Amino acid sequence: MLNERMIGLGSAPNAIRSLFAYGIKRKAEIGEDKVFDYSIGNPSVPAPQQVTECIKRLMDEDPVALHS
Repeated sequence: MLNERMIGLGSAPNAIRSLFAYGIKRKAEIGEDKVFDYSIGNPSVPAPQQVTECIKRLMDEDPVALHS
């Protein structure tokens, strides 16, 4: 049995769906290479060098010391 409230929430218009549709429309208008998708799992561009260096530094830390 499906929850009717959740069905309603899933089928109602919302800001996230509107922005997603707008992004698709803009890609068609101005080109996919000029529209950046910052949703979950994106963008498909490398992180800035400072971010990469910080992540590498944190990975070398002792996990117990890092999280305590």
